[in-house]
Amino acid sequence: MGWGAGSAGRCCRLLGLLLCLSSGLQPAETLQVLMGSTPQVVSLNDNISIPCNLSGYNTAELDIKNVGVTWYLKTPRADQEEKVFTFHAGAHISHRNGASMSDNDLRRGNAALSLPQIQFKEAGIYRCYVIVAPSDAHGTSVLEVVAQPEVSLSPKEVTIESDKEKTLSCEVNKFYPNLVDIKWMKVSKNNQDSSVAAEDIRTGASVENEDGTFNVTSILRLQPSLQDNGNVYRCIVSHKTFPAKLLLNSTLTVTAPKADLNSIIGAVIGTIIACIIVLGLGTFVYCRCLKKIPPVT
Repeated sequence: MGWGAGSAGRCCRLLGLLLCLSSGLQPAETLQVLMGSTPQVVSLNDNISIPCNLSGYNTAELDIKNVGVTWYLKTPRADQEEKVFTFHAGAHISHRNGASMSDNDLRRGNAALSLPQIQFKEAGIYRCYVIVAPSDAHGTSVLEVVAQPEVSLSPKEVTIESDKEKTLSCEVNKFYPNLVDIKWMKVSKNNQDSSVAAEDIRTGASVENEDGTFNVTSILRLQPSLQDNGNVYRCIVSHKTFPAKLLLNSTLTVTAPKADLNSIIGAVIGTIIACIIVLGLGTFVYCRCLKKIPPVT
């Protein structure tokens, strides 16, 4: 009877010890990593933070000495993941210049990765792998890096003689990704929109800049009549970074054709010469004929 009571006591103490040990291990088996379900879109050269929120541990704060975090990146062009940052038992190891994590945030269950001056080549799938002994979990997030175009239309006001030719230039610079749509529209004086003839539009191929962004220019040829006076020509640009289409306007002033300067000069000279000839003939006739006739007495 004493032996049984002793065995029961030892079992109780062993069970209590196990419970204490299990309570000392901060996470439960339900450790989870929560990351964004939609792509995170950021701009070139931004300082960014990719969230990695932890749940399923049973203490107010994590003991970061029992925590390990590894961040990986899989780019579209790479076959395998590459390490970006490692945190292990309080030690920070950056595999990318400037990458960092916050100890204070990690204690509160946020293993966010901070990356300064983000570049296009760093877009891809980021994976946050977390160990809170004895459990582990991971999650992924998609990062997209973009650059909003700088758009200009010149000239903004154009004056042209009827039936003469001029061009409008719509420049779209420093954009990424290399997917941009440029359209031209004519808005008449009565506010009616109409398309522009395709043969009057010349859009060049996009050109890549040193920083990976792109430039493209679209040219519209104008050869208006007097009826086009007051019309507005509109360059319409669509890009992923624009919440709506960007509209830039140029107002057209059409004037009547000016008389040719050479013709005017020729006419003036011809008139002067004709006057001189007529005057000379009149003088000649007067001197040769009328001057010889004696006055009537």
